[in-house]
Amino acid sequence: MVPVISAEKIDFAYESKTVLKQLCLTVKKGELLTIIGANGSGKSTLLNLLLGNLSPQSGTIELFGDDICKDRHYRDLAYISQNSFSSYRNFPTTVKEALKIHLAYLHKKVDLQPYLQQVDLVEQANLQLSQLSGGQLQKVALMLALVKEAKLIILDEPTAAIDRCFAKSLMQKLKELTLQGCTVLLVTHNLTDVLEYTDRVLRLKNGSLQEVALAKAQNVEESDL
Repeated sequence: MVPVISAEKIDFAYESKTVLKQLCLTVKKGELLTIIGANGSGKSTLLNLLLGNLSPQSGTIELFGDDICKDRHYRDLAYISQNSFSSYRNFPTTVKEALKIHLAYLHKKVDLQPYLQQVDLVEQANLQLSQLSGGQLQKVALMLALVKEAKLIILDEPTAAIDRCFAKSLMQKLKELTLQGCTVLLVTHNLTDVLEYTDRVLRLKNGSLQEVALAKAQNVEESDL
């Protein structure tokens, strides 16, 4: 089976500072993969390479078997950034209106309620996005990814701005999506929130990815990353 993500011998540097060196990554369909690493280790750079926002100095990146230079697969991909709430906060719409706009863009005519219920935003449906907390805006971002029915969801620190209760339900939902064939890649510092649900943990260190045994991952402290 063709991997959803395949990165081979990726090198990337900002001027004279090497960030990634001969990095390799393979993510299979239906996998929930977690990437950890210290601040400045290159996690954001790696995500931007996978999203096509940056180009490697050497190496190849493929999404769904296609070279990313030829097809970025935006139609199949949803990205929820660490600061997604900042951009959504500026949209002059309510939660319900944002959902309607997104559905119209995707030419979908479906009931709104199930999507609102999935991310626990029923009570906030008529609130302006500017009135929502960071965690609630993170829920909006996830809801729009669910509407898109993305085959690949990439998340940057998805549990950073939300309470532990929703963090658990978020991870349960992501795991459920992988069981339905969706692939999830997330970057986090909060290993406690994801260990129960992730299939693999990779640590980005010294420019490359290293597998971390799940049994040992819970003992990895941020200072040791």
